[in-house]
Amino acid sequence: MSHTMLRSIEIRRMKWQYVDFESKIINFPISTRSNNQERTTKKNRIHLVPMSNQLFILLKSQYIESGNKEFVFPSVYGNNSNTIGNSTLNVALKNMGLKTVTAHDFRATASTILNEKDFDENWIEKQLAHADQNKTRASYNHAKYMEQRSNMMQQWADIVDSWKDINNP
Repeated sequence: MSHTMLRSIEIRRMKWQYVDFESKIINFPISTRSNNQERTTKKNRIHLVPMSNQLFILLKSQYIESGNKEFVFPSVYGNNSNTIGNSTLNVALKNMGLKTVTAHDFRATASTILNEKDFDENWIEKQLAHADQNKTRASYNHAKYMEQRSNMMQQWADIVDSWKDINNP
C-alpha cells in the first residue's frame, strides 16, 4: 500500500494480468461490473501505475507466492477467484498495532509529503487517479506524466524505505 498510492479497492482487485513486469507498469483497465461485481477502480477509468524498484521486487516476490492465482492478493479462503475482503487491509493494520491508521491514510500521507517536496500537483493527482475537477481542462489534457510519475514514485519508495531505518537503527 505504502509504495503505490492505490486505493484499497485497487489493491484488493488487482489481477496479475494488470502487472507488466517488463515495462514496470500496473495497468488497471476500465472495469466492467457484471453480476454486481465490485469495480476495479473508483471512476471506471484506465489507471496506469509506474512501479518503483521496491514495488517491482515486492510484486515479484508476491508472484512467487500467488502467481498461479487470478488476483495479486488472493483470499486465503475459497477458490482462485476470491479477493481479500473489504476490511482485510484495515484489520491487518490494526493487528500490526496501527489502531488509528487506515489503508486510505497511506494515500493522504503520500499526497501531503509529495506536495511538501514540491512535486507537481498534476503528477500527484494523476498518481492518485483523481479526476480533474475542471471539466474543460480534463477534456483537453490527456497527459499521463508517466516519466515524471515514475521518477516521483521511485523517490516516494525511497522515502518509505527510509522509515524502516528509523525503527531499525
